[in-house]
Amino acid sequence: MFPVVNVFGLFPIPLYGTVFGIGFALAVLIARKTGPSYGIGKDDITFASLYGIIGLLAGAKLLYFLTKLPAIIMHFGVYMRVMREAPIEALSYAFGGLVFYGGLFGAILGVYCYCRQYKVPFIPYLDIYAPLLPFVHGMGRIGCFLAGCCYGIEYHGFGSVQFPYNELIPELNQVPRVPVQLMEAALNFVLCAGLFLLRRKKKLRAGQLMGIYFVYYAIVRYLMEMLRGDIIRGGVGAFSTSQIISILLLPIGIILIRGKWMAARQSKKA
Repeated sequence: MFPVVNVFGLFPIPLYGTVFGIGFALAVLIARKTGPSYGIGKDDITFASLYGIIGLLAGAKLLYFLTKLPAIIMHFGVYMRVMREAPIEALSYAFGGLVFYGGLFGAILGVYCYCRQYKVPFIPYLDIYAPLLPFVHGMGRIGCFLAGCCYGIEYHGFGSVQFPYNELIPELNQVPRVPVQLMEAALNFVLCAGLFLLRRKKKLRAGQLMGIYFVYYAIVRYLMEMLRGDIIRGGVGAFSTSQIISILLLPIGIILIRGKWMAARQSKKA
């Protein structure tokens, strides 16, 4: 709706990055509050979060590039010509977007690297961050709605959204659309609240909270992809890239929920 806000008509501020940044900063503050209850210091939370955001950006860009790679290979000669004549446009095509799943795995890997480097336990960080991941993601989806990206399919019923013209996405305003970004944001906020309640009221084994997150979001994302109208995110056959990853993520979440992975690790240490 409002990709950019001009402050005093001089300073353009992209709202996607702003809203996401606010969500991330709030998540870090909450994590700093809850970290000591898991035996993790506030400074460790802060620095692990910095590793996480670096991994998030790198992973989101890398997976976006991988979705573009088949087209680049298929039209390699054309792409190299564009690279010579307009390198910024060529790089923007290859790396100009973000894919959530790449960001998710990149963030987890970044935190893991921090834990390995400073020899601190990794699993407690999963339990701390699990309720905050859907919160940050929900804020990011609100940013998507404001920017007009990740838009929904054509829809003329109750709750449809007619986007204004966006020069970055010229096809966006052609028809009313499903507000899939806001739907996914709402489902993420519900998950965030549910995970916080579970963490407070029920004794869970280490890693189970992240398993619940994986299972819930894998199902939600698989279904939400059916309502997406943008075609830039890649896929294989009838499945989008995110649907394929959701299918693969589901059993990982189930394993974490059942706790067999942690039980196996503990038995090896005994």
